[in-house]
Amino acid sequence: MDRDRVLEATDLVALISEHVRLQPKGSEFVGLCPFHDDKKPSMHVVPTKGFYHCFACGEHGNAIDFLINFHKMDFRAALEALANRAGIELTARRPQDREVADRRTQLLRANERAFEFYRRTLRESEVDQAKALLADRGISQESIDRFGIGLAPDSWDSLKKRIEEHGDNNDRVPSMDIFEAAGLLRMSKRNDRIDYFRNRLIFPIRDELGRPIAFGARRIDPDEEPKYLNSPETEVFSKSSTLYGLDIAGRAIARTKTAIICEGYTDVIALHAAGFENAVATLGTALTREHAQRLSKFCDRIVLLFDGDAAGQRAADRSIEVFFSFPVDVRICTLPDKLDPDELLRQEHGHERFEEAVNQATDALESMVGVFRAQLDAADGVTARTRIVETTLARLSSLGMDDLSTIRRRFVVDSIAEILRVSPAEIERMAAPTRSRFQPAEPDAMVQDDVPREPVVRAPMAQRAAEEQLLQLILADPTVALELVRFDDETTMNVVDKFPPSRLEDPLCRMAWESIRERATSGELPDGPDLVAGVANDEAGRLASKLYLDGLRQVESSGEPTIKLLELASNQLESLIGVMERRAARTEATTRPISDPDAALEALNAIRAAGFDPTTVPKIPGHDPPQQTDHGQYA
Repeated sequence: MDRDRVLEATDLVALISEHVRLQPKGSEFVGLCPFHDDKKPSMHVVPTKGFYHCFACGEHGNAIDFLINFHKMDFRAALEALANRAGIELTARRPQDREVADRRTQLLRANERAFEFYRRTLRESEVDQAKALLADRGISQESIDRFGIGLAPDSWDSLKKRIEEHGDNNDRVPSMDIFEAAGLLRMSKRNDRIDYFRNRLIFPIRDELGRPIAFGARRIDPDEEPKYLNSPETEVFSKSSTLYGLDIAGRAIARTKTAIICEGYTDVIALHAAGFENAVATLGTALTREHAQRLSKFCDRIVLLFDGDAAGQRAADRSIEVFFSFPVDVRICTLPDKLDPDELLRQEHGHERFEEAVNQATDALESMVGVFRAQLDAADGVTARTRIVETTLARLSSLGMDDLSTIRRRFVVDSIAEILRVSPAEIERMAAPTRSRFQPAEPDAMVQDDVPREPVVRAPMAQRAAEEQLLQLILADPTVALELVRFDDETTMNVVDKFPPSRLEDPLCRMAWESIRERATSGELPDGPDLVAGVANDEAGRLASKLYLDGLRQVESSGEPTIKLLELASNQLESLIGVMERRAARTEATTRPISDPDAALEALNAIRAAGFDPTTVPKIPGHDPPQQTDHGQYA
């Protein structure tokens, strides 16, 4: 199975270390979790199991999960990335799938070869004009290295010759056709291949994994046109869905929940150098829905930097339209004195002025409402005002007003209602004819959408600890789930049969146990990480992930066979369940209405049969019960 082969071949510690500094701690590695604002090392990586877990936010999984969560990739893209990294050829379901995968791999290899060539050329070059151009823009050697900036020589065929030198008898070097398809070579008028980029600074365009997928090239000779020249679109590169610098900015965007979007390569580089590492740029295109969808997975807030002129304002308006229906707050930032970020940051107090401008950026929805208000104020007569209202409502509908969250939609409706001095219900009624999908919701239902869900109420601490202990051991060593256990009542059976989910009191433990039990009864018991991955409920999955690591440590530190620990844990749980059942019987007997002496005697016998109510249970070797916390949260 491709997934298993890829996971087995992937060094999880090496993979995560590319994004997080890990330190060894016993048989594990620990580091600051990249999925939340971590102040102390909360992420634990278990290399022997290929599994990671954050004890603060609950993020967990294997190498594929890490790429999916960190880079916001889908499963197939993450699998392919790890397969390429490990040199594994994935099984193609159809011949055409294999051809597509092979071509993508070859294009990526061609871009990687060119990337290495351009970087080395700049490093070894004596072209003063190129270095002066970088120095003039304040681009340091550190930024050159970080963004992989290179140089295309002032030659017709330098890259071509380099390919020819290293291509013979080397199956890792793609064919000339692939280099041409990647936009690195082209046919001359003499029907001979020549370099596509010549005498230009090269800015690699990389995907979220840092792989070069295309290049942007800026002229060195001021008389040469065009000023910028970009790679054509290919199977691995699409301008409409790619953002320059996202491979470097992704972590900062996820951490700050904010993305700054500017208009050029050098602006991004300048912002990163100044400490604003959550900056990215479009690639000579307007912002698209693909950009919006991509960024909405990383952050909650987007700041759009645009020039203060009319063209910049039009670009801002188009960007608002793109982001309108996505669950992110969009703000428009116009820098002072119509400066671009690079110019402003190089001025005295430029860093502070830029930060102030970003913090004071105008909310996009408020900006749209402000434009609407200004248009109404300038309108002459009822007919003109009516036309503006109808046009605005129709535009909002076309932008995706029906898809807005309840809070965002209510803001728009209430703001327009306030301007027109009518009720929000009247705006909904006026908008109805212009909409195709909107169905007015009942007021109570709309309010209900914004009510936060109540936290899961956990079972009492002793009961929960016993259930979690059972889960810990099964997750740490799934093979014992079907082994026979001897119980105190002299019966012998496995825990899967002994404890149906209905006997577990804690809701999260019960959901996790249902998933494990389903796999066990089907005769399939994979390793702990796969059992954790099979828990559908997110909160129960986070608990199972934590219990898995706790179980590994307990089994390792106790020195006892897992089946022995399981026997103790199972009897403890059975004892507690008995206590709960007797307690319920006692409660029912003591609260039952007494109508005659026979009923009283029956109730008394029921209380005697319920037995005593112990307050303590034996401790399992190596197991420390969780501390009681508010709202049933586990420690």
